[in-house]
Amino acid sequence: MVEKNFKKYRQLDFYADKLCITAKYLSTTVKNNSGISASEWIKRYVILEAQRLLKNSSMTIQQISNELNFPSQTFFSKYFKHQIGLSPKEYRKS
Repeated sequence: MVEKNFKKYRQLDFYADKLCITAKYLSTTVKNNSGISASEWIKRYVILEAQRLLKNSSMTIQQISNELNFPSQTFFSKYFKHQIGLSPKEYRKS
């Protein structure tokens, strides 16, 4: 479900509602099975896709930001840097 919806939906409540369970139950179940929270799982999926697009496409950072449904390139860059430790531009060059 995350694979199909992560570009548009990053809130845990969306996935819990689709599964007809509470967000708390979803979070607990995911954490017990994977060792990371459901929110972290979704973040990692977004970051993996951003990394893939930065390394394997000719899309601009703005286009990647739009593709991943971020409100702005600035927000995407801050989000990416917070997660990876490098800006998207720095990551692409590395």
